[in-house]
Amino acid sequence: MKRQAMAAAMGALAVFGAPEKAQAYDIDCAIMLCMAGGFPPSTVCARAFLTMIRRITPWPSLPPFGVCTFAHVPVELGGPGGEGELDTNLPEYEWLNRTHVIWFWGRSYKERGEPQRWDWSIRSCRHDGEICRDIQRVYRSETPWPAIFSSESGQAIAYPTSVRVGSFTARSIMVEYGDYEGNMGHSEWFSY
Repeated sequence: MKRQAMAAAMGALAVFGAPEKAQAYDIDCAIMLCMAGGFPPSTVCARAFLTMIRRITPWPSLPPFGVCTFAHVPVELGGPGGEGELDTNLPEYEWLNRTHVIWFWGRSYKERGEPQRWDWSIRSCRHDGEICRDIQRVYRSETPWPAIFSSESGQAIAYPTSVRVGSFTARSIMVEYGDYEGNMGHSEWFSY
């Protein structure tokens, strides 16, 4: 049903043409739309991806995205024409409160005279960056990190994979989110 609605919207745009001022989408809307499509190659999605990564990589992180408000859309294009704030504590924005940024850090190394070792950690922060917690932290393991872990919302998520052998360090980040019906999903891992 959702795909049919999206296909109909895209078809309407193709037939009637997009408005001249395509930049009317605010960056939060672009991040959500591009994330849903896996950040397809385009100028808008490249900017959205870089903005999202810029927000979530510092410590403590900023929210990966806010509410898609169209706050900057001019009145003549059907928008509010302002920069109004939304109260995201309302029930209709509960999906936003289920959003988490998940960090992975791992390394493989070998000390002199010792077997290969692995360290890794998974850290999760709420959408607003206020509350963060360690989901898993392992040091000096004699086995690599497992295939999956359980997120705060109970999703089984695959660890990022590495094709490297020997000594290496890896960092990746993902966004876990819920939709308005309560269904959980997550983005792919983005290495940085």
